[in-house]
Amino acid sequence: MRLATLITTCLLAVPTVCLADNPPDVEALSKQPQTLLEALDKRHNHYPTQKWTFEMVIQPPSGAKRSVKFAVQQKGSKRLVRFLEPGSVKGMSVLSKGTKMYVFSPQTENVRLVATSARRQTLLGSDLSFSDMATIDLAPSYTASVVSSKGDRIWLELTRKEGSEAAWATLRLGVNKKHALIEVIEYWDGGKKEKEQTRTDFGLVSDIPTWKTITMTDVATGHKTTLNMLKQSIGEDIPDKVFTKRSLVRGR
Repeated sequence: MRLATLITTCLLAVPTVCLADNPPDVEALSKQPQTLLEALDKRHNHYPTQKWTFEMVIQPPSGAKRSVKFAVQQKGSKRLVRFLEPGSVKGMSVLSKGTKMYVFSPQTENVRLVATSARRQTLLGSDLSFSDMATIDLAPSYTASVVSSKGDRIWLELTRKEGSEAAWATLRLGVNKKHALIEVIEYWDGGKKEKEQTRTDFGLVSDIPTWKTITMTDVATGHKTTLNMLKQSIGEDIPDKVFTKRSLVRGR
């Protein structure tokens, strides 16, 4: 997402990489899959700070599209997602700090802790879950193995580690060899693919190579949610107080 993880991760975040960097050799790293996964985490998320603004377009198999705008601020293992418009959702926010996740609803003026069992619940009729909005690094929660190397991608299968609170039992990642960035994420449970995230529209945003569009699809229904990046900023100062429950309520 870049998201996240929107998101994507899982909002696992939209991947970026500094222009001065040379992409690591994905095929060489694949000989040690966990090392490759750690390298992918680093390239996607390990910046001093990251900020994005997204338009989220929700497209049911039939019926009219609708859109929502939200902003993301990220620093280390902390991420704040705040919805900006339309007015009916303005102020709703999701705060993740390590393994803890909180949601603020301006309608109730209430902050609640999101239970692990509820993290696959979707938001605002979209295909994005609380987990997608909060997930940053994957290596701490999953063990990686190589499935195949086909064309421009290496495919990794991630198995949830014992004791992990990750929402999905299995993820499959399609890693772009040229850019050393995750291009596809498949979400599996009980041997069945439930969702698929694709990252497209590669280009420069603020002089940083970026996937500018993320699409999440419900495999069973065909329901789609697309995230279009409107703005990206790397390295701006974000005070630690932004990532507190008090700030979550006050909207600052």
